[in-house]
Amino acid sequence: MAPPLMRNDCPNLDVVDRLLRNWPGRAWRDVHVGVAVSGGGDSMALLAALLEAKGRVGGAGRVLALHVNHQLRADADADQQWLREQCAQRGIECAVRAVEAPLAARSEEGARLQRYRCLQEMAGQAGARYIAVAHTLEDQAETVLFRLLRGSGLRGMAGMRRTRALDAGVTLVRPLLDVRREELRAYLASQGQTWREDPTNAQPAATRNRLRGQLIPLVRELVNPDADRAIVRAAELAAEAQTLVEAQAADVLASCQSRIADRDIVLEAEQLAELSPLLASEVLRLAWRSAGWPEQRMTRRAWRQLTALAQSAEAASLGLPGGVTARRAADVLSLERPASGV
Repeated sequence: MAPPLMRNDCPNLDVVDRLLRNWPGRAWRDVHVGVAVSGGGDSMALLAALLEAKGRVGGAGRVLALHVNHQLRADADADQQWLREQCAQRGIECAVRAVEAPLAARSEEGARLQRYRCLQEMAGQAGARYIAVAHTLEDQAETVLFRLLRGSGLRGMAGMRRTRALDAGVTLVRPLLDVRREELRAYLASQGQTWREDPTNAQPAATRNRLRGQLIPLVRELVNPDADRAIVRAAELAAEAQTLVEAQAADVLASCQSRIADRDIVLEAEQLAELSPLLASEVLRLAWRSAGWPEQRMTRRAWRQLTALAQSAEAASLGLPGGVTARRAADVLSLERPASGV
């Protein structure tokens, strides 16, 4: 298991040193690593830093670039061609996937999900064990603030995790979460590496762009010049707390589960009723995940309703997204999903 993300308490370390401190070479040196590269400054810096790190640690694995072309901008094809040329100059493989613009244009979240699906498929085809993405300290701060303003709980406040399994064979890694964007630009300058600017990143129509371009700069000006790092420190504490809650939830689930299968979940509700709503909700999430049920359609409201049912003393039933039915009867909570899946 990869170690937790280290805090940026050694600012004199260069970008490559910090990448290797956050993601030691022994974890990936002998497997293939795909780098999600848009052509922008952050992803080009990650590609360059990972190639330099690869030169230090050696190993049998390869580093390759993965590019998803959403075809949303007039110069998207030019960006793709430019990236191909950059990779050719470095002698590395560049896998490209072009997708239909309407699917990505529906929403920021739609584009993100589509991009990760494509990256996962490309990584699988290339035999890559990891997909490295270039999320920075500022990206983490924006994510935490965005989730806070939307009313997220402890899990959301913990921000983006450094590693996340996409499937049994591919893991997403964020090795630059303690590095600032300006540090990456300085690193690129030291390497003589150019990048492509995406003008849509400055357009105020997107919520994340408004946070990046308007709200956070105002917070830096009026409240704390280092607001980004303060937000990230809070996220680190939330992540530690979330880890403790998850560990407790695993212990509870082990003692209260009667059955967890592909089509149904049966739990002893009496134990759930004695827990705090936070811990009870985490037990339910873990049971759901243990059954292999996808969580995308389960909103925060749906989880609250399911938790309330689990902790209720009255017999009742609840319809959940994806056709899942939850029933509380006597001291048993059961969940069933249709044969077609959630």
